[in-house]
Amino acid sequence: MIGVSIVSYYKSLIMVHLVPAVYVFGDSTVDVGNNQYLPGNSALQLPYGIDFPHSRPTGRFSNGYNVADFVAKLLGFKRSPPAYLSLTPRTSRQILRGLRGVNYASGGSGILDTTGNTITLTKQIEYFAATKSKMVANSGSGSSSSSSVDELLSKSLFLISDGGNDMFAFLQRNGTASEVPSLYADLLSNYTRHVRALHGLGARRFGIVDVPPLGCVPSVRATSPDGGASRCVDAANALAKGFNDALRAALANLTASGALPGARYSVGSSYSVVSHFTAHPAAAGFREVASACCGGGRLNAQTGCTPNATYCSDRGEYLFWDGVHGTQATSKKGAVAIFSAPPQMGFAAPINFKQLVSS
Repeated sequence: MIGVSIVSYYKSLIMVHLVPAVYVFGDSTVDVGNNQYLPGNSALQLPYGIDFPHSRPTGRFSNGYNVADFVAKLLGFKRSPPAYLSLTPRTSRQILRGLRGVNYASGGSGILDTTGNTITLTKQIEYFAATKSKMVANSGSGSSSSSSVDELLSKSLFLISDGGNDMFAFLQRNGTASEVPSLYADLLSNYTRHVRALHGLGARRFGIVDVPPLGCVPSVRATSPDGGASRCVDAANALAKGFNDALRAALANLTASGALPGARYSVGSSYSVVSHFTAHPAAAGFREVASACCGGGRLNAQTGCTPNATYCSDRGEYLFWDGVHGTQATSKKGAVAIFSAPPQMGFAAPINFKQLVSS
């Protein structure tokens, strides 16, 4: 049902920008190239990017576009705004006018600054603060220039997709059940701190993507004693779901307390979307939901997606591109679900992304 409506929905937008700009923060689910300026980025080589225009690797952890691109497309843009570290004086002109936006996301980052050797979420927000300062300076002097920038930012979408790497780090170090409450408390304290910081810089519309069912990704399935082909790993899913539930409660409390005046938010449930695709693959247009398209070993997920790896030809029918990341098809269908599906379907709450930007 979701897959059938995608083409007509995209056509109906006719490239009308629903917001002035999109500012993107988070991890590899939305990174569009910042990590190519950091050492060790495996996504800068084929077959990554094989379905991107001109089959060009861009640093996206995908065979093509990712979630940031498709959310931006649904808002009327051509693709995600450019990676912050790629900006030049020429490419910054629109951005300094408060148009289009910037993507600060970095593969491997987490909610905690200790997660990943990458651009931390704290640093990403510092980069945004620097962008805003340049926007104000570019718009002239005096309080009116600052007010005009704040007005543009208040109408823009702030997209955050993060948390999965924090969960992976916990699982990889064999964290115990008794440690989970402390993990959640630490993550929520930092997440709300980041949201408050962005609000203080002018953000008012928050589109938040939660943590997917980590027990269903091929690299985690492959660790299961039964091989993982028939079912997801329940413990990893429970860890992600518990955090997502706590995040929703924390955001509701934060807004109800008046700590974020003028702010609205939508939590796009990557967890619900991927769970739905996994449970109903044919209805969602997928044939393979357990194995990775690109990789090697069990479920094609025990070795990385390298130039020498095997990869599938029918990529649009695979839920996962590599051992962790979804295919371009998954990102596209997932973005449509969190953007436009009725909230009662459970793909976004308390409102969907379209309602968020239309308010």
